[in-house]
Amino acid sequence: MTILDFAFACALDESPPYFTYENNTMLIIESKDNAERSVNGFLYIEPFIESLISHESIHVIIKDTEGAKTSDSLDDLEVIVEREGSKFQVTLNNMLFAKDRSGIVI
Repeated sequence: MTILDFAFACALDESPPYFTYENNTMLIIESKDNAERSVNGFLYIEPFIESLISHESIHVIIKDTEGAKTSDSLDDLEVIVEREGSKFQVTLNNMLFAKDRSGIVI
């Protein structure tokens, strides 16, 4: 089973805006600083939303089949990709370097 619902929340600590999941719910977390300043931390995220949903869905599936530790480790893996002759070391979940809507850099 993958993402079935969405929830919005605000961080209580100093973390930046981010996406995560809890069970089958995708959580969209606004930063505390942005909320206090009435700034939308997700203003330019629309082109990536399909990839973000896919990425969190992959986490849900891996967690269900392999466990939370394996699922969480997906975000720690780094790969080297080449774009326009330059090489970049990025995490596996870097939406800007993904070539499809999975949100996974391969």
